[in-house]
Amino acid sequence: MPNAGRNSMAEIMTVLVTVAMWIVGAMGVIGIPVLSIGLAASLSGGSAEISGIKALADGVTPGQLVIGLAGLAVIVPGVIFICLQLRRILLTLADGDPFVPENAARLSRIGIAIAAMEIIRILVVVAVSTVPTLVADEPPRLSTQLILWISVAALFVLSQVFREGTRLRDEEKMTI
Repeated sequence: MPNAGRNSMAEIMTVLVTVAMWIVGAMGVIGIPVLSIGLAASLSGGSAEISGIKALADGVTPGQLVIGLAGLAVIVPGVIFICLQLRRILLTLADGDPFVPENAARLSRIGIAIAAMEIIRILVVVAVSTVPTLVADEPPRLSTQLILWISVAALFVLSQVFREGTRLRDEEKMTI
């Protein structure tokens, strides 16, 4: 029987975040070796055989594979880190006390992680674009998403809201 003081929605969201974390981890475990083999095939003229596995990379430029591989190498650990931070926040919410100083720091860390992943993605695209042997005829397009940066800003605002909420709650506890 569930504890009356626990937030069941937070517990459900904790399970969903955990499942998402494992799915992303599995994608990394599968995707990174597959893209690595594809890159080897692409760099060796379109096909390669590694330990009995034959890889064909027709129609895919090495640059696309490098961007995909770098993307997975950055996104998988980044998303796992974000999911771990979210789980810790949700656990405090499930316990009925989300306004703890650690949650403000966790929200800031999530914002920094998202910003860092986007900056690394942009740097990889720029780096790949400068190597002619990787891009073939069509260089990758450089883009960024405004909503991503708005989300990062929102996370920093929420972090400050949590800091202030924690401070106000602590002041209230000291008031008679």
